[in-house]
Amino acid sequence: MIDLRQKDLEKWQNKNFGHATSEQLALGMAEEIGELCHYILKRSQGIREAAVSDVKLEIADAFGDVMIFGINLMTNEGLDAEKIIKETIELVLKRDWVNNPEKGV
Repeated sequence: MIDLRQKDLEKWQNKNFGHATSEQLALGMAEEIGELCHYILKRSQGIREAAVSDVKLEIADAFGDVMIFGINLMTNEGLDAEKIIKETIELVLKRDWVNNPEKGV
């Protein structure tokens, strides 16, 4: 698992923006998800076909920002982001929606 640098991100957040509430961080995530969706939509509409590599960079940047807001939100809630992500990945990998479509288990 990668090192999410949860404590470093908390220090960065507090230094640059002060303490943010969980609500503010969740709204920040929502804003970044909106940007992510915007870039994907424009690409699917063919509006930005000439700059596909730029769109991919924008998608990557927005996704990274979503993750950072999420990690800081977990910090606010006293949760270990790396542990939660690891545990959630393990749970997801055990789900079998093909053979058990009603529950995925």
